[in-house]
Amino acid sequence: MKRIALAVLLAAPLFAPVAVEAAPAAQPIPVRTVVMQDRKFHPQVIRLRKDVPTRIVLVNRDMSGHNFSAKGFFSRADIRDAGAGSQAIREGIVSVDSESTRSFVVTPRVRGPFDLTSSVALDVASGMQGQILVY
Repeated sequence: MKRIALAVLLAAPLFAPVAVEAAPAAQPIPVRTVVMQDRKFHPQVIRLRKDVPTRIVLVNRDMSGHNFSAKGFFSRADIRDAGAGSQAIREGIVSVDSESTRSFVVTPRVRGPFDLTSSVALDVASGMQGQILVY
């Protein structure tokens, strides 16, 4: 009987509840919102971190469509969650209809400054340009 009691006491730690450490929560994806209004990008400089996925939200508040063109940037970035326009984004242009919003996730792979413009001639003549700065 003493042997059984001793065996139970020695085996008890094997069946004791074990504290399980929870997995760390996933980091939220940063969001950068760019408003297109009055033929301007607001802000004009968009700062992104290299290798950090970031959701870009493009909001067009004008009555006409605009586009967000950054061919040098998009050719050096990974793009996801872009929906039907993903191929156009990979080619460097995101079209945003009047009074609408587009969003996608981009992961910059190269540091540097990249030109941002609209490929619509009237937008360019009105100064619709900016920069994407990856650091």
